[in-house]
Amino acid sequence: MTGLRRHLKLAAALVVGASVVFCPDGVAAQEDGVDIPNAAVSASSARPAAGVARRLADLGVPGMTNTVVLQATAEWNVVQLIDFLTQKAGLRNVVISKGVGGLTTKLTFDGVTVADALEIVLSINNLSWEVRNGIMTIMTDEEYKALYGVSFYDQKKVEVVELKYADPTRVATMLDKVRSAIGTIVADSVTGSLLMIDTPEKIAEMRAIVSKTDIPTVSRVLPTETRTFVLQYADVETIQNEITALLSKEAGMVRSDKRTKTLIVTDLAHNMERIAQLVKTFDRTPRQVFIEAKIVETALNDDYSMGINWQNMFQSLDPRFSLQTVSQPGLPTAPALTLNYNTIVSGGDLSAVLEALKAIGETRILSNPHIAVMDGQEAMIEVVEDQPYKEVTLESGTTNVTGVTYLFKKVGVQLAVTPRINDDRFVTVTIKPEISSISQWYDGAPQEGTPVIRKALAETMVMVKDGVTIIIGGLIKDRRDVSSSQVPVLGSIPLIGKLFRYDVESSVNTETIVFLTPRIITGDEPFLLMKDTKKTPKPLRPVGGGSGASKEFKPLR
Repeated sequence: MTGLRRHLKLAAALVVGASVVFCPDGVAAQEDGVDIPNAAVSASSARPAAGVARRLADLGVPGMTNTVVLQATAEWNVVQLIDFLTQKAGLRNVVISKGVGGLTTKLTFDGVTVADALEIVLSINNLSWEVRNGIMTIMTDEEYKALYGVSFYDQKKVEVVELKYADPTRVATMLDKVRSAIGTIVADSVTGSLLMIDTPEKIAEMRAIVSKTDIPTVSRVLPTETRTFVLQYADVETIQNEITALLSKEAGMVRSDKRTKTLIVTDLAHNMERIAQLVKTFDRTPRQVFIEAKIVETALNDDYSMGINWQNMFQSLDPRFSLQTVSQPGLPTAPALTLNYNTIVSGGDLSAVLEALKAIGETRILSNPHIAVMDGQEAMIEVVEDQPYKEVTLESGTTNVTGVTYLFKKVGVQLAVTPRINDDRFVTVTIKPEISSISQWYDGAPQEGTPVIRKALAETMVMVKDGVTIIIGGLIKDRRDVSSSQVPVLGSIPLIGKLFRYDVESSVNTETIVFLTPRIITGDEPFLLMKDTKKTPKPLRPVGGGSGASKEFKPLR
């Protein structure tokens, strides 16, 4: 302790003889002992923390300020000397440990307070003290360390200072000249921090120096680096937001150029690797899904008037084929238009399924669209017919027609598909189909009145393996077909021929079916039709001169 070093110079060399003189310096002698004040007890009764000053003068006992003159020409028993000094301080509740013993060195005190004299005696004999419940206990430092795990005289304090402007390495070099022999200074250039370990007095001294050196006129150069990232696939704004969240505080910054899809990032070296990994993760080749669709209409015979029974139909196919029913959460707008979902698994051939549909009734492909879409993006497939109808404008208050406007309603199949690919090459497809038809014309003949649209709406999510076909069925409607017949020859005679011609109107029950086959693609290969509709390439034939001449080839047409 600094105080102990200051007072040890009072110790004198051996003096022949021994005499003891006490000088109270105007302080009245205390016949009765005094208790240690409560404030001192509360401050010292808990386990002392490292770095907290332990001074007897801080106990607030009046007798500790008494001065003492002591000249010892011979060694003195330590226990007796401690007992003597505590009595001079007026302390009556003192316990001395059994481990305390031995002889003191030869001492000379002249006008020293009792508190300082007692501290010197305890320190040079490596003794410790503590106060609990108004009782002072004096023990060896080894006993103190066994009790608390630290030495009584370990007064090191730890303090961290965050610099705003100054270079921590340069400040640490400056403080190294100030620290005590037991002190340590650690500088961290990355965070701009100083770690100071020393006595409380030295910590306070160094803190004052830091406050005078860490000023705005000093600029700290951070160990940063700058790297340029040119994005190939990812969105610049999205990546910029992700990088901003990773930047080091007060050190990192990011700039972007949307035109060139470039990001310029400045940050600390250790954090730049995290940013580079983030860019690599987000800016990768996007996967795509090639969606092949077939929209088919099948005329239902009497056995299938309520719709196609897919389970029964698949029983007649190759045993390798199987059908899996998919539950769907969406509710259609009309019970008669309930949609159902199935998948053809085990590598089923779609051509065989289409052939099996012909056994049910006349089957025709209404549309065969194909579309490629990015992973996670929505693709829209529409196979619709614009149905016209009139909208008549009447003169106010009359039935006189002042104008006719033709409006159009989309009727048919509208299909929104959003695929998502996982690492196991499964595709989760969100399907939103809308299948509509005109059920009747309100207040007028066809194209004259207002069309009444009948719709089936649903939404489902199906997870299938790459290349597995999804079946969406359930749209059953009546199709009215009109055919003309005539008597041969007579039906072709002008004017009177219409007497020998007649129209036949028939009603056919049909079901519209949608087949969807998602295939994962990279974007490098050409988009092919379904695997069951591949065509064999035509051979090449030679053209040009005679048998010995070189020949050029062109494909057969």
